[in-house]
Parts: sequence; C-alpha cells; structure tokens
Amino acid sequence: MPCDERMYSAQVSGLSDLTECRVMVVAAPSFDASAEHLLASINGRFIIAGTAYGGCLAIETAIRAPERVAGLWLMNCNPGAHPDLNAVRQTSLRLRSGHLDQVLEEFATAAIPDTAAHCRTAFMEMGRDIGADVFARQSDAALTRRDHWDKLSSIAAPTLLIWGMADKFLHSEIGEKMATLMPNAQLELLEGCGHFPSLEQPRLTTALARNWLLRHQQTLT
Repeated sequence: MPCDERMYSAQVSGLSDLTECRVMVVAAPSFDASAEHLLASINGRFIIAGTAYGGCLAIETAIRAPERVAGLWLMNCNPGAHPDLNAVRQTSLRLRSGHLDQVLEEFATAAIPDTAAHCRTAFMEMGRDIGADVFARQSDAALTRRDHWDKLSSIAAPTLLIWGMADKFLHSEIGEKMATLMPNAQLELLEGCGHFPSLEQPRLTTALARNWLLRHQQTLT
C-alpha cells in the first residue's frame, strides 16, 4: 500500500525459474473481501508473499484457507489489529481531500531510511500512479484488520520472515515474536533496511527468498 509490481520487480525476475510470480494490487473495501478476491483469482495451492499491508492480507488469507496456502513470505507486517484507527481515518480523509503527495512524502520519510533516497522516489512514483482513490480504499480496508496473534501458531505452512531492522513503523521485535509463534518460520533480519526489503535491498531479499524456496521445494509445490 500504495504500491504496484515495481515493488517486486527484482524478485519476479530473480525467481522466475523457480516459480510463476504474479503481483496483485488489491483494494477491496475490507480485509475479508480482499482475501476472498485473492482466493478467487488463483487456482489451486499457492505461495503468498506480502509486505506491510500485503503481509497482513497474506496472514488473513492463510488463516481463512490453510489448505490453499502452501507457504508464506512476509515482510515487515503486523498480525494484530491496526494500532491507531483514528490515524487511518485521517489518512483516508486527507487522500480524498487532494493531499496525495503530502501523504506519500510522509509515508516515504517514515518508512525508508535517508540512505535509500532513491527508494523513497520509487515509492512516491508508485503511489502517484496507483492514485489517491486506490490508496484511500486500501486505507479504509486497514480499519477492518483483525488481531491474529493468537492464530499464528495454527499456521503450519513454511514461512519466511524478512525484516528491515531500520523500520520506524514496525520494530524487529514484532518479527522476532512472530517467528517464535509460527511453527515453521524462518526469520532474516536486514541491517540498515527500512519498511520495504524487496525495494531497498533487492538482491539480498531475492537471494534469501531463493534459498528458502529451494529448501522447501517439495513442500511448496
């Protein structure tokens, strides 16, 4: 949120010999509807990857349809309910009031370290192309996030957690706690990386995902 296929372009390219990669932008009015849309758009079992908002949606989907989700790849996400619903409502209001650029700049500054200014630019370009309407609908849907901390232990599928340790939104302690609760999780912490590992450290992120896919190849297929 609010990103497109450019967020994962390095991974799509670097993993295409191992798996068919498909990037989806989802902006249904709720997390329930978003998960149902994902499940209806894909045949059979699949691996679902997501960052932040997308990671929360991946968890929702895995809990809803464990028989369909062969594996999860989660980055810098919070399995709990959103901690500040008023802030979410204000974001939606500002987006619908013509303040897209200001919101994007605030998000980019908070999410991405100063050392990765080019990634801030890329994030803002994606956000402008996605547009205020889609961004606002995704923001609205965040209000419907449920707390799934108590359900993480039921997710038996192999799970890769890649976490940027310089993330100002979500501290690495969240990823560490998730790794202890999920029975088949592997946690990788990235020094100097913020909220978007696939964008900020694309080569390392791709390499970690590749090794994970190969390690669990029989289970994930």
